[in-house]
Amino acid sequence: MYRKAAEARMMQLRNLTLLEELSRRIVAGWEEAYAGAVQEKHADALLKHEVRTIELPLQTVSEADHERISKEIKAYADDPSKVWIKNWKQRVLDRYDEQQAGTSRPYSMELHTLRLGDIAIATNDFELFTDFGTQMKSRSPALQTFIIQLCGPGSYVPNERAVRGGSYSAIIESNLVGPAGGQVLTEETLKSINAQFKK
Repeated sequence: MYRKAAEARMMQLRNLTLLEELSRRIVAGWEEAYAGAVQEKHADALLKHEVRTIELPLQTVSEADHERISKEIKAYADDPSKVWIKNWKQRVLDRYDEQQAGTSRPYSMELHTLRLGDIAIATNDFELFTDFGTQMKSRSPALQTFIIQLCGPGSYVPNERAVRGGSYSAIIESNLVGPAGGQVLTEETLKSINAQFKK
């Protein structure tokens, strides 16, 4: 968070706590949106809702990931304070074993899309990297599209650039679904939204 010092200074100048500042922003945002929305009321807005189960390809666990994680787990073996990290990493090795045995299955997700007048709403299980949400919004036929994330047990879904960079949210331990799955999610979401806006 590169604006921490500036944010803290503004809260101090306004004599607000963090909770008060967040509350102030929510109320201001609501009042601003309501001032416009109240001028355009509809009693007959079209409402459509679709629920589909989609399957997303899992992120492949590479040989290099397997080798690295195996070494890291051994290093944690005698440290009780690292049990949760060990278990987190072990899940990747379990995925690798399933992958090698040919028993791994795609990630199954319940996708909800709604049309309310000229607005679209879509849900997913994940914390998506911005690229995917931007694609969904920019390619949607709706006047405004809302992507509601973290509606299930999903993990991060990184883009290719993030995977190459190796940040926490893009390493194999942090995601079940990788860039390819993120693109499938994007296309499936758009397919559902587009169907709701066909005349």
